[in-house]
Amino acid sequence: MASWIEHSRKPYEAQNRLIGLSDTEVLELVGSFLLCGFWRFNIDSGHVFGTPEYCQIFDIEHSDGPLDLVRLSAAIHPDDLTVIMETFERASASRLTFHNLYRVRSGSSSFKFVRSVGKFRADDRGQGDVIGMTYEIFPQASTTIGFIPEEDLLKG
Repeated sequence: MASWIEHSRKPYEAQNRLIGLSDTEVLELVGSFLLCGFWRFNIDSGHVFGTPEYCQIFDIEHSDGPLDLVRLSAAIHPDDLTVIMETFERASASRLTFHNLYRVRSGSSSFKFVRSVGKFRADDRGQGDVIGMTYEIFPQASTTIGFIPEEDLLKG
């Protein structure tokens, strides 16, 4: 199964501020209804940094420094890993926003779906990072439009 990738340059609209919610409150609300973690991929060093919640999604040990890329990569379904790596290359080279839907190991023989949303963030030198967030997608009834049937979700 290939990851779903969409490249766009959607402008940011702080809709939460229109009704009096702070950015901090939005993050607090998002984090309270699903497992959501944030990450940063430094292009120059090749290092990935992530929050404890990000590491929890991948069932890897959290570190204040760079994460263990071998363990992180091993948690991703092999059929999805290549597409994810290509997305990072494209985002870095073309400075695009993207999102991927892919499978992450959940136990010894099953997988769960997660979604990552990311974008290129330039530094003062024009170099930069790819930054983003990843969250778990919960199984939904197969009659619900736009969601993956539970039997497809649980396939390895």
